[in-house]
Amino acid sequence: MGRRPDLEGILLVAPGFGLLLVFVYWPLVYNLWLSLHDWNLVRPQAEFVGLANYQALLQDPLFSQLLRQSLLYMGLAALGNFLLPLGLALLTLQVGGRWAEFYQSLLFAPTVVAVSVAALVWLYLYLPAAGPLAKLAGMVGIEAPNFLSDPRYALLSVSLVANWKFLGFHYLIALAALKSLPREVLEAARVDGAEGWVFLLKVLFPLLGPTLLFLFLSALASGLEYAFVPIDVMTQGGPFGHTSNLLYAVYQEAFRFFRSGVAAAQAALLTLGLGLIILGQLHMMGRKHA
Repeated sequence: MGRRPDLEGILLVAPGFGLLLVFVYWPLVYNLWLSLHDWNLVRPQAEFVGLANYQALLQDPLFSQLLRQSLLYMGLAALGNFLLPLGLALLTLQVGGRWAEFYQSLLFAPTVVAVSVAALVWLYLYLPAAGPLAKLAGMVGIEAPNFLSDPRYALLSVSLVANWKFLGFHYLIALAALKSLPREVLEAARVDGAEGWVFLLKVLFPLLGPTLLFLFLSALASGLEYAFVPIDVMTQGGPFGHTSNLLYAVYQEAFRFFRSGVAAAQAALLTLGLGLIILGQLHMMGRKHA
């Protein structure tokens, strides 16, 4: 009888753990195994090559370019899906009334649009010469750049689409967190003379600590994922690979070039990098609250 509560707990946890085992842990283990092999999805047998796939990637200049571009995508995602939603949420609270509800609906609207549809709309907006942005630039007497074919602007243009599409989700999280803060604490801080940047840095941001951490980690971890569909629809990694990133490169290596071992090695390095970033942020947050 003394073991029954433990058995009941195991039975309650078992379904969830089973799903994690099948859909998370086993794919991770299989991906690591595959990264040590040379396989093209066609041959019946995978050839064991050890760390050769990793060595080839680390010596490949294209992989270094993909790494830089991936970090740039993540940095732009931190701006567009962390700082900007937080700032817009703060401004929305200052407006109040029906205008606040209008702005909430307006900012959240892109989130309900399918990513592929949003990418096609922006593909039309970016059209050289005939696109609305090019025509608008011509009206003011300037020449619009080739947003998607010029390496100087292509990555930024694709990232803009991804950030615009998912801005509303992060905005609503920030807005809900701000609305849930205890009013008495905020009013007491203002009575004590906390205003402007002092109020934000010393009162508001510490109270929002867990939410800010979630938003920041979500923006970083999802930055490459958010850009995947816009890249595939708008540029397919071009021009000359300047809009690709590690996540899209994994897809290309596996399902276009059929180099599954190389794709698995890229996926393993990407997972390791994201894991280290998240662990670093959690460690810093733990030290701050220690």
